[in-house]
Amino acid sequence: MGTHTLAQHAIHLLIYALSVLIAARVVPGIRVRSFGSAVFFAFVFAILDKLLFTLLVIVSFPMVLISFGLFILVINAFLFWLTDRLVDGVEIDGWLACFLGALVTSVINMLVLWATGF
Repeated sequence: MGTHTLAQHAIHLLIYALSVLIAARVVPGIRVRSFGSAVFFAFVFAILDKLLFTLLVIVSFPMVLISFGLFILVINAFLFWLTDRLVDGVEIDGWLACFLGALVTSVINMLVLWATGF
C-alpha cells in the first residue's frame, strides 16, 4: 500500500501542477508563466517536501502541538515560498500569497486524490 508506481507519481505531479495553476487564478499575487513552469514548480516542491517536511515538523513540534496541527500550514507555506525562490516561471508576491497558495494547492490536491482514490 505504501509503494507508488512511476505513473502514479506522474499523475500526482500533474495534479499538483494543475492546482498551482488554479491557485494562480484565485490567489492575488501568484503568477505562473506556463504549464511547464507549473510542472517544474510541482516537481521542485515535491522534492523539497520529501527532503524537508518531516524535519521541519520535528523541529517545530512544540508549535505544531500547541496549534493542534495548524502550524503545518505555515510549514507548507514556507516550502511553497522556498520553491518559488528556486523556480523562475512562478512568481509569488509576499507571505500571504504563499500561505494562501499553499492552502489552495493542498486542498485541491487532497480533494482530487480523495475523489480519484489515489
